[in-house]
Amino acid sequence: MRLKATSHLTVLLFVLLFSATGSSLDSDMDQDIIYSSLGRSTSRVEGNVRIITLENNVKVTQGTLQIAGENATFERDMDSSSIRRITVTGTPARYHQQLDESGAIIEGNGDAIYYYVEGNEPVVEFIGSATLRGLNDVLSCISIKYFTSSQFTETTGPCEGVSSRTAN
Repeated sequence: MRLKATSHLTVLLFVLLFSATGSSLDSDMDQDIIYSSLGRSTSRVEGNVRIITLENNVKVTQGTLQIAGENATFERDMDSSSIRRITVTGTPARYHQQLDESGAIIEGNGDAIYYYVEGNEPVVEFIGSATLRGLNDVLSCISIKYFTSSQFTETTGPCEGVSSRTAN
């Protein structure tokens, strides 16, 4: 699919529309990260980072957040044992998360999905053929950086989208 270039005003409109829909469940960040795969796993250490690679039908879950794809790489800090970043790749890699207590859902996909925390906010970054679908909105770009708590986005274009006037 070829994407049309959009103005900064259109991208700003999508930021405002997505941010008006609510935010991901705050409790998701407090949950354990659960993962599975059907294939092999490997681990290695590079500097101060333990890198774990999972292959074949990978699923990563934290609360209502779900990311799935073909392969995943976990980067874990050796000193603190905290996860720095999770990268999931696929054709496409897929993201799904409950926005709030009402059950509203946001979904997205891309060739790769990065999941990490920036400051105190969880970030889901879609790279390559990126799409993000909210309550009544769809945004497609080369890449989309989605801040799950504030629901702000940063994009790399070209981008295109649709904003519906009524609920689906």
